Amino acid sequence: MSFVVATASMRYTPAELAAAARNAAGSGLRRAGDLTRLALLVALAALPEARRRQPTALFWQTTSGPRRETAHLLASMGSGDGEPLPYDFLATQPALAAVQIQPWLPGLAAASATPLDRTGEACWALLLADALAWTATRPGSQVLCAHLDAWGEHAEAHALLIAADPGEAPLARIAPVAASTLPLIADIPELPAILPAQVAAGNGCALAAPAGLTLALEFVRP
Repeated sequence: MSFVVATASMRYTPAELAAAARNAAGSGLRRAGDLTRLALLVALAALPEARRRQPTALFWQTTSGPRRETAHLLASMGSGDGEPLPYDFLATQPALAAVQIQPWLPGLAAASATPLDRTGEACWALLLADALAWTATRPGSQVLCAHLDAWGEHAEAHALLIAADPGEAPLARIAPVAASTLPLIADIPELPAILPAQVAAGNGCALAAPAGLTLALEFVRP
């Protein structure tokens, strides 16, 4: 059995994101890309201090991610501005965000980044299915599932913290089911922002199984 222990959602302008990252990490992320900054900020928001040393995996998805950074890199090379600097290349590698934010999350032990191809859509069902499998086989572990996007005019981050240990006040119990009669919740980037209210308002809600999976996911009151 696993639980949604915490949620976090945030949205920034480019200037706000840079300032928030400086406040959280000082100069430690000065060369980091926007997605790395978002990963740190949403992780610190979702994980209280007491949980940051527990064994943690970061599973996240992005639509803008490597596509945007790679386009910038190729454009700068094509315009004759010179060879890219190492940190320009590193920004195109989204999985490296976990390495860069680990000093602030000592328990971070594994990470996986999933690129998406449609703006405004998400695949929380896949991330959460992976998170349930992870926590079921690793006692005491937790998984931060996140959707991170950084566009030219804004950046946003949404996250769910999944753990077998419910803590003091879990938001929902989550379980895979063959079929659910509960109301479906949209699989969109902002799901963490709307999930607690959906669960509290009634008997719970469900995420339909994505292509390739056979089980839906139900969220009910703990």
